[in-house]
Amino acid sequence: MKILHATHHFWPCIGGIEASLKTLCVELTKAGQKCRVLCLNRCAYSKDRLPESEDCEGIEIVRRPFLDLKAYKIAFGFLKHAKDVDVIHVHGLGFFSDMFLLTKFLHRKPVVVSSYGGIFHTGANPLKNFYFYVWCRFLLKLADKIVVISRHDEELFLKISNRDKIVLLPVPVDLPKIQIAKKKPNTFVFVGRFSKNKRIDLLIEAFAKASEKNDAVLYIVGGDFDGLRENLELKVKTLGAKDKIIFLGMLPHEKLYEVLSKSDFFISASEYESFGVSAIEAMHAGCIPVLSSIATFEEFVQNGRNGFILDFSNSAKAAQALERIISLPKNEKEEKRKKAIKYASKFEPKNIAKSYLALYSKLLQGRRC
Repeated sequence: MKILHATHHFWPCIGGIEASLKTLCVELTKAGQKCRVLCLNRCAYSKDRLPESEDCEGIEIVRRPFLDLKAYKIAFGFLKHAKDVDVIHVHGLGFFSDMFLLTKFLHRKPVVVSSYGGIFHTGANPLKNFYFYVWCRFLLKLADKIVVISRHDEELFLKISNRDKIVLLPVPVDLPKIQIAKKKPNTFVFVGRFSKNKRIDLLIEAFAKASEKNDAVLYIVGGDFDGLRENLELKVKTLGAKDKIIFLGMLPHEKLYEVLSKSDFFISASEYESFGVSAIEAMHAGCIPVLSSIATFEEFVQNGRNGFILDFSNSAKAAQALERIISLPKNEKEEKRKKAIKYASKFEPKNIAKSYLALYSKLLQGRRC
């Protein structure tokens, strides 16, 4: 079977969709399937053009030039790449989902669309509401299946599509063999892009207050996608927390895994996540999750069994909760740590890739009947 995966950005670009799609394609390739990834020829926030075609671990990558309208990217010459494939799988809403559904009468291939949180990562506005609730409600009727990657996305997409068209399948998460080091007590780490929906500002406010009378330290890892770092560093300085909150910037995978393996907790105040790959990677590395009260994270933290849910919108209350977490006895932390590691194993790539392959096969069988 040959699957065309279409997405805005792919390797070597960095991001949640990029990472999970690469993991899925690697596993499908190992299972004897052929994967072609169609994407744009520049990473987000970059002016550097990437090669028109490339091979990455057996994955065929084709990149197309595009017109950048900021909120909407228009790629050129995309349709020819669907000629010799069996299934088209579009990851995320936008130009590729629109075009492969509108041109279905031409390419005549089954089309799967994955949710990835829809389009509301940076809030709603009238134009977004029209696109999602009117345009996508019409267009997704042409999709053969809509893959929602979390309960949060399931609730969102049920507002515009029928339940029989929706299937819940989590994304695979690359879970490398990490040698969990001796944990440094009360070290917290945040991993993610510096974007407004991550609410790193609220995280800093709560942590600065919570760490005043103890030895807790927060490491912030990630790229500054929205130009927020300067103001965030100023906030840390203003709060007198320069020794408590440390910015590490972007880290290569090996260094990131080293930081995760030594950290006691993973923490995020994000107000919107379609999934949360970084949280699962951290749980796999033995970090106890301390997460914001959004649907996706509440699914990860099973009623507090393997971590904690905090309301970061109230910095004072979040700080009080963090103080209690910091003072937890070692045996309680170790119990939650074991449960966090066990939960993360659910997203092992090989098994999830089998579920995606079964979905593709079922669609093709339905076409032949």
